[in-house]
Amino acid sequence: MKWLAVMLGVVVAVYAAYKLNFPTYSYRYRLEISLSVDQIVYTGSSVIEVTWECGPHVAGLAQCSPSLGGQATVMDLGSRGVVVATLYTGENVSPVPDGAVDAIWLCARAFGNRSTSEDLPKLPHLTGRRALSPDNFPRLVWFSNPADPKSAQKVTIGNVASIIDPAARFTDAFVEITQDPIVVDIAMKLPWYSALQEAQRGKGIYSESGKFQLIYRMFVGENTT
Repeated sequence: MKWLAVMLGVVVAVYAAYKLNFPTYSYRYRLEISLSVDQIVYTGSSVIEVTWECGPHVAGLAQCSPSLGGQATVMDLGSRGVVVATLYTGENVSPVPDGAVDAIWLCARAFGNRSTSEDLPKLPHLTGRRALSPDNFPRLVWFSNPADPKSAQKVTIGNVASIIDPAARFTDAFVEITQDPIVVDIAMKLPWYSALQEAQRGKGIYSESGKFQLIYRMFVGENTT
């Protein structure tokens, strides 16, 4: 049995060395947004997971890349359609002209974490809830007809009343660290999503610089099974 203990020790040591050189930082948060129209409040929420995978430090720099799990947040406005807070902005330009923020940065920024190589190890230790500020908001897309992706229009805190309804305003928006399970049912809320995913998956679809378009990863994270 001695050889088994030795082998186990070697495996543990190798794994520890691997994790030391290739660390992973992951955290899960709930995004919840409320929109009031004619004194009726419509709320949507979803659980999103952010994972950073890092390589070894080379010349003092660690190569880290982020990915997302979970789905976009949907507010069902009934006869007025739906508003979706997407995971990605859908624009291949930085900074995004209207200031929309990807889900990768959204929660961390709300907690004052810059997601730099120095701040990444702090992310799994975040706790509590933080309100979203007007300059730290996700991409919002209004579908006047949820069954038609061509009805999509970008919405912001500033123009929601002029686009959806004069009485429309966002009343609450926050992120909260959670261990709740991830639920993916976006295809039930946006019936065209499956067709968009099938048409784009594996084709490296990117927005043209400065232009907005729907990309399937805006609605379901790449780490979602």
